[in-house]
Amino acid sequence: MRIAFMPTLSDLIESYLTTHYSGGVQTMRRLAGGPVILLLGALTIIAVNAWVVAYFLRALLILVGGLFALYGLWLTLTPVLNMFLLWLRRDELLGDQPTILEIKDDRLLLIQGDESLELPLAQIKSLQHRAHGTWLLTESDHLISIPRDGLLEGDHDAFVNALEVAMAYDAQ
Repeated sequence: MRIAFMPTLSDLIESYLTTHYSGGVQTMRRLAGGPVILLLGALTIIAVNAWVVAYFLRALLILVGGLFALYGLWLTLTPVLNMFLLWLRRDELLGDQPTILEIKDDRLLLIQGDESLELPLAQIKSLQHRAHGTWLLTESDHLISIPRDGLLEGDHDAFVNALEVAMAYDAQ
């Protein structure tokens, strides 16, 4: 069973954001960590100005609070920076060759341009059905997005059903 499609920039960005915020690795730190650290830095600066009298200690603690705030801002804006970098390299990442997914025995073969990856079906943690396609989440927290529309080859529903059958057979 085989399926082929041309990935789009919106697919790449959606996959990146999904993996970043809900990939299962440091999810709460990524979701709330940046704003919380930014807030703590700002509150440190406000509290230091109100309670610390010594100028040297005040300047030192304001500097520490400012560094916390900058670190929180960095954590908050990292996804935006990465999306900008994806946009800059969109021609290189998307290319003009289709992405091909093929089920062979107990493996999923992923081909993108000149590169290929063989993924054992046992390493696929879950299949998540979405309105616009299906996401495959792997043990290494990678997301493989299979769009429902715009396929060059194959049928989405037949491919996903065959993958579910192969995964169920492999699990036995």
